[in-house]
Amino acid sequence: MDNAPDGYSESAIIYREAVEADFPAVAALYAKLDQLLRQYTYSFPAVDNVGDLWLDMFRRTLGRFSVLYVSEIDGEVVGFIVARVKRVPEYLGGVMVGELKDMWVEHKVRRFGIGEKLLRMAIEWCREQNVYSCEAQILVGNQPIINLVEYLGMKKELFQLRLSWEDYNQGSGSGDPRPASNKSDARDPSKPGY
Repeated sequence: MDNAPDGYSESAIIYREAVEADFPAVAALYAKLDQLLRQYTYSFPAVDNVGDLWLDMFRRTLGRFSVLYVSEIDGEVVGFIVARVKRVPEYLGGVMVGELKDMWVEHKVRRFGIGEKLLRMAIEWCREQNVYSCEAQILVGNQPIINLVEYLGMKKELFQLRLSWEDYNQGSGSGDPRPASNKSDARDPSKPGY
């Protein structure tokens, strides 16, 4: 199947584990990802050199507890994905799980399978590490990647919520979050929503 845009050919795409020479290009791509995330619900402070700082976060674990794959066309890195393994707490079984961390594919080469191929490579790497399962955190509104990981078999598991202080509703101070229509009910810890 050769449906690549702009004269590119799928057969011209190379997928491989990143090497140190790829790091500047990958850091630049991560900076683009950071900008995209801010268009969704990402609310952390913007920082200078975000790509370099991000790369430094896992560089020392590459080849042991994490992997960085890239895709390239004509010597240009056009996509990447990071996966890592981590142990969950004992109360969750103490097992190792794979974490699909970050992924980016350049706009000019989207829509012909690079994201899916990178995800499958990361998932297979996690499987080779004998993890119990794989997980991914995806921002609300990033429907294309949600659709893709669900297509690959991932299931929605939890919602992560974040409170920024400017969004904090301090309310009237009553401490009772129930709507007024429910406040006549006695506060019973056995009832849902207590």
